[in-house]
Amino acid sequence: MAEVLWHLTSPAENWEHMRDTVLGRYLKGSIILVLGTGTLSLLIGVSTAWLVACCEFPGRKIFEWLLILPLAIPTYIAAYAYFDLLDRLTPLLIWVRTNFSQDAMTWLNDMMLYPVTIVVLAAVLYPYVYLVARATFTQQSNQCMEAAHTLGHGPYSTFWRVALPMARPAIIGGVALVIMETLSDYGAVEHFNVPTFTTGIFRTWLSMGDLQGALRLAACLMALILLFLMLEKWLRFGAKFHKNSQADRPFQRYKLGQTKAGLAILCCMIPLVIGFLLPLSRLTYWASLTAGKTLDSTFWSLTLNSITVATISGLATVVIALFLAYSARYFDSQTVGATNRLAILGYAVPGAVIAIGILLVAEQLNSATNLILTNSLTALVLAYIVRFLAVAWQPIDSGMERNCTQLNNAAQSLGVTSLRSLFELNIPMLRNALVAGSLFVFVDTMKELPLTLILRPANFETLSTRTFDLAKQAQIPESSVPALCIILVSLVPVIWLNQQIRHSKQ
Repeated sequence: MAEVLWHLTSPAENWEHMRDTVLGRYLKGSIILVLGTGTLSLLIGVSTAWLVACCEFPGRKIFEWLLILPLAIPTYIAAYAYFDLLDRLTPLLIWVRTNFSQDAMTWLNDMMLYPVTIVVLAAVLYPYVYLVARATFTQQSNQCMEAAHTLGHGPYSTFWRVALPMARPAIIGGVALVIMETLSDYGAVEHFNVPTFTTGIFRTWLSMGDLQGALRLAACLMALILLFLMLEKWLRFGAKFHKNSQADRPFQRYKLGQTKAGLAILCCMIPLVIGFLLPLSRLTYWASLTAGKTLDSTFWSLTLNSITVATISGLATVVIALFLAYSARYFDSQTVGATNRLAILGYAVPGAVIAIGILLVAEQLNSATNLILTNSLTALVLAYIVRFLAVAWQPIDSGMERNCTQLNNAAQSLGVTSLRSLFELNIPMLRNALVAGSLFVFVDTMKELPLTLILRPANFETLSTRTFDLAKQAQIPESSVPALCIILVSLVPVIWLNQQIRHSKQ
């Protein structure tokens, strides 16, 4: 990010023209998508989390883990699964043109892009809100609920006055993740032709060859992200979620009647169908028709490329995250702790911005050391580490705080060296956290699109880039085979995550 901001001092020939013509469209499109996707994800995630965590109805236990599955589908693959959705609106557009005017039809067509894109994005991003809201509702105090009931509050009033305010910090954090993913998305918004900063960066740089203009758009995007992060911090009002004591009883679920149970099932089914079942079924059908043409030696080569790069990135990221978290906690260093916070900010930076920064740094190193880092696997892996370090750092740091702090203090008092404490004490106790971090980085690397498109070496393809290239060529059915491979690989950590949540509840 610093490298991108540093180059803003260079002149940009087309910037004034871009500022007067497309900058407003990019800002408008980004804000509409963020507000729409964030709001819809909030409604879906909180409502379904409350139902499965605090209400009793037929199928609740099944929906509890099924509602996580849309997280395994990347946004751009979900967009490809609904590629013909806008085509179904053509009769309406023709009617508007016939009865009103060509301008009215154009305006309606432009406006319909936003709700369609928002629904597709929210359908696969709402699990970020659902997961944190479900965990918070499940751990909430039954004593608080009983106190509300004693004061005459029913289930509806208890939700709004007690449960929701208690869960506010966690829910806002989940919505912040949705916002970051929305601003970082390229494949879905490019497919639906929605003007955002990410699509503007690609068009300005790759189509117009204006790197300085792309850098200025990236700076505008970073400013927008900073604004939303400050807003998220303000909305928390300094609130923190504190776990209940062990003596506190768990929340007792409300038993729903027949009508309300039916509505609860419908509420859980709609996002599951839109976000997972329908895209998966369409992709499976298309794959059955086109597998003979796509499953060739080239396909297995790009699959190997994806797995190799994702594995290297996952292992390297976990090692670096472990070193940073351990150094900060074992030596109780505020400096290292602050460095950790700066290092994990890469997750809030869109992949396209990180790719530009890595590319600029690589070019400077090329000229200084005669090393060829531009468009190399080294630069690509480094970008993945910067982008997903927070994904590995969070579970490792949490696990170290929960399990290792007191033991590390005891080891220090006994004169045990830091390396011995790391390898003989921390790593064995953090085994699940290390596995979780590596799996999450592995899957995020498999799904990452804009960063891979910019930094991949020549003649180097992955499952995500092949999916994008085929869809770009209007070969949506052919793109279903690599897309399905990405989904199947992503399902492994998603199911594992659900099992860990159940285990922690028990």
